[in-house]
Amino acid sequence: MHDPAQPVGPSSDPPPGDAGADYEVALQAVGRVLAWCAQQILAERRAAVPDPERLEQLKVRQRECAADQNRLGDAEPDEIARIAAAYEAAFKQLTES
Repeated sequence: MHDPAQPVGPSSDPPPGDAGADYEVALQAVGRVLAWCAQQILAERRAAVPDPERLEQLKVRQRECAADQNRLGDAEPDEIARIAAAYEAAFKQLTES
């Protein structure tokens, strides 16, 4: 069960040194994709004829982003770098299409 005294989400204290910089880069990259998803969900909900399938896909992606964002607090440097690279590429792909 969740302890209300413990924060939910990524740790507010990034790892020290270079890992801390990578953590911030990854956090920003995931945040950009999360924001894109939120924007798209809002637009889809406001559409004259919302597409339920697209809305569900966006919600799934948003949940995946949130899970990855939460994982960053406990991730090893190589996992942090992998997440950052994946989300930077995903954001580029999402905004170029």
